[in-house]
Amino acid sequence: MPPGVLAHAGDLTGVHDLVWAWNADPVLLTGLVTVAALVARGNRRGSSGHQARLVAFGGALVALVAALASPLDALAGELASAHMVQHLLLVQVAAPLLAWSISWGAVVRGLPAGLRRGVVRGAWRMGLGPRRLRRLRSPISWLLAHVAAMWLWHAGWLYDAAVANHTLHVVEHASFLATACLLWSAVLGADRHRVSPGAGILALFLLSLQGVVLSALLTFAREPWYESYRATTATWGLDPLADQQLAGVIMWIPGGLINAAVGVGLAVQWLRRLDTPAAGAVRSGATPRGEERTSWAGGG
Repeated sequence: MPPGVLAHAGDLTGVHDLVWAWNADPVLLTGLVTVAALVARGNRRGSSGHQARLVAFGGALVALVAALASPLDALAGELASAHMVQHLLLVQVAAPLLAWSISWGAVVRGLPAGLRRGVVRGAWRMGLGPRRLRRLRSPISWLLAHVAAMWLWHAGWLYDAAVANHTLHVVEHASFLATACLLWSAVLGADRHRVSPGAGILALFLLSLQGVVLSALLTFAREPWYESYRATTATWGLDPLADQQLAGVIMWIPGGLINAAVGVGLAVQWLRRLDTPAAGAVRSGATPRGEERTSWAGGG
């Protein structure tokens, strides 16, 4: 079967179909290529194209392709557990890598000159200058928005609607990725916009806490939540409840481990900052010259 033709639940009859089930959606592929080109061009124009960040950006693109264009996308219409892997790749692999690797200034620099000037003028006309943008960066709002998206889209009726309707499925994934990128940008983004390591650890703790609650509800449910998979899981050797429980475990353990690993990294960074010569000035209430500190409440 040619790539990209298996788009609906029940189309797959086994692994022999799955290997061909690539999503060749031209809008998706064009979007990925366009963003990659803008970032590469912007980094060439800028003065700080760090190799590690470019590698991380490449990793984010690989995660996005794996989640949205690989056979995993077709399998997500058959199994809740595969759908959860897809969400994990978007929210906890692609999003943090994008937040850490992308400078949105580099993206703007990558635009053609005329379009770049138009974007900047439009932002100023809407009152979105640097000061206003800093005020709009409220990490606690981003955390609440992301948690709301996660819980809303995992509700049974809306989840089933997204599996059945391609447009809703795109909206679901866009809301996951957008809110996750905003949240992770506060934790891992550019230094001048990032919250303090302590606030980042708190954000990850709260993110993990709600993830544990949601995944526990999925894992220990006595009945399947989703009607979409009642007729499709048997092909893959699972019953609907076991498939849902596996999805809960995938959300719980790999997702928790990623949050914990980043939290440990932030804790190490925090301890190193306390050992720097500037630590005394910070503890006394002075801010080192040239350093812009970010609070959890203000976000920027």
